[in-house]
Parts: sequence; structure tokens; C-alpha cells
Amino acid sequence: MNNYCDITYKKNLVITEILETEESYVNHLKEIVVEYLEYWKHKQILSKEHCNQLFGNIKEIYEFSRIFLNELGLANNNVPQIAHCFLNNHLRFIIYSTYCINFQNSDAIISEITQSQLPTNIIHQRQNELGHRLPLGSYLVLPVQRILRYHLLLKKLAAYTSCNETDHSLVVKAYDKMALLAKIINETKNKYEKEVRIKDIRLMILHLKDKTNVDLSNNCFELHAEGDLMIAGTKKKLHVIILNNMLLIVKEQKCGLLEYKAHILSKNLTIIEHVKGYPLGFRVVSNAGSKYSFTLQANSAEEKKFWVKMLNDIKKDTSGLSSSGFAELMAKYFYRPRSI
Repeated sequence: MNNYCDITYKKNLVITEILETEESYVNHLKEIVVEYLEYWKHKQILSKEHCNQLFGNIKEIYEFSRIFLNELGLANNNVPQIAHCFLNNHLRFIIYSTYCINFQNSDAIISEITQSQLPTNIIHQRQNELGHRLPLGSYLVLPVQRILRYHLLLKKLAAYTSCNETDHSLVVKAYDKMALLAKIINETKNKYEKEVRIKDIRLMILHLKDKTNVDLSNNCFELHAEGDLMIAGTKKKLHVIILNNMLLIVKEQKCGLLEYKAHILSKNLTIIEHVKGYPLGFRVVSNAGSKYSFTLQANSAEEKKFWVKMLNDIKKDTSGLSSSGFAELMAKYFYRPRSI
């Protein structure tokens, strides 16, 4: 009996945490939208472009979150009703994907605004006017933190909901949906960062257009790995980039540009895993055109295993590699249930 009371008490604590943190979150969103975004728009202090870059679709998230908070309140601390709030709205949480991707650039926009030629630092000025001790960036990160926290709250709720209760299966369903959503958003963020990096690599290679015929065209859509490796037997370091269809070997210059050394298309790549005298070494060989090879050395057996695996992966049929975006992933993994 005491154990049952203890579990019930903990379950009620989690329910309170879900409601109170959601209410606090919505209040913070309101401050960002009303006191920063709409204030600056109304005063025409920031351009529309800067507002979009800085705040993304936060207003859309605020409007949705107000409705979601109201639904949680109407659940009246009832566990299955709380689970239904998440299950009925899980598709609407997709709007967070746009915000999370846009958020990657918010720090750069804040720096650009701060360093602009405006008479005063408008961000610090507004922050002081509102009595906010935390910088704007600490508020802008809240939606990112919140969307990645929902599944953790539901996991706690499931832990204190008896497996014999029908409530438990509903909470687990809600947890599964939100956990999958968090995973897809993280994967989308990582993919976006890699796409940005490929663009950077492409731009740096353009500076060396006359020195190489390497073409980072649109079929180079996926960055598998990137890092520094030593040339076995020397102290020379090379920067190795594995794309979905080629191995690119460069030398990173102090100015940030990449000095081209070689590239090997995946279909022409041979990997020799064991090199005599170099237990941490492996050799990559080109079987086409001007045949050449590099004997590269990792820092540890685990690192060597990683690089060899990544190189072997790109030798496999790349036609199955997906360049699909968030929408396609959502269509694959999510659906609007007819009944729950």
C-alpha cells in the first residue's frame, strides 16, 4: 500500500512538472514574440530579413504551444488524457524542425546585429529595458530544449504508471512518438550541418579550380566523415573527407582554404587494412586514371576501425543512400492515426 502511495505521489509530481514547465515555457515564448520580435518589427528597428533569420518560425511555435498548454490543462491531471494530448498533436510538433535548423544561425545573426553601425546595441538595450538577466540567445534556445525534453518527461511518467494499467500503454505510445520525433530532428540538424559543410568545402575547392578536376556536384550530398590523419612514417598530416561517393584528400592551410592533394571515387577505391610495420595504418589506393596510394595512420585501433569502416561503406552501392529531407522522413515514420 505504501509503495502504491509512493508511486502515485511520484506520478503526480511528474504530471505537475509537465504542466508547470509547459506554462513557464509558453510565458517565455510570449516574451520573445511580444517583447522582442513584435516590438522591433513595430518600431522598425530590425529589418524583416533580420527578424526572420533571428526568430525563425517562433511565432508559429508560440501559437501552437498556447493551444497545447490549454489542452494539457483540460486533461485535468488525467494520465490517459495527457498521453492523448501528445498523440493527437504529434504531427503538429513538426514545426519545431524548421526552428531547430534556423537556430543554427541565430548566434551569427546576434553577433552581426551587435557589431552593426547602429548607435546603440539594440539587443542589450532591450534586454535591460525588460530587466532580463539572461541574454537573448538563452531565450531563443528554449524551443530546441523543449522539443528534446518532451519524450524524457513522458518516459518518467511511464515509469510511475503501472504496467497493468491501460494508461501505461498510452503513455508508452506517446513516448515512442516524441522520442522518434526528437531523433528525427537531431538527425535533420546533423544532416543540415553536414550539407552546410559540403557547401563550404565546395567553395574552398573552387579557389583551386585550375589545379584539380575534382567536381563536388550535387551528387555529393552526404558527408560521412572528416578528420586529420598522419601519413604513416612521417609527421605530415592530411585532412581526409569521406563523401557519399568519393574520398577527398586535402591539406588544410592556415587561412582555412583546402590545398587539394587527391580524390578517389568510391567505385575506384581499394582499401588495404593491414600495412606491414604500421599496426595503426591502412592504405587507400586509386584503381583508375593516375594510380596512386596513401598510407594513412590513425591514433588508435578504435580510430583505425572507424575510418576503415567508413571507407568500406562508401564502396557499397550508394544508390540506396537517401538524400531525403525532413518532410520525407516524417512521411515515412509518422501518420495521423484514425484511432488510438
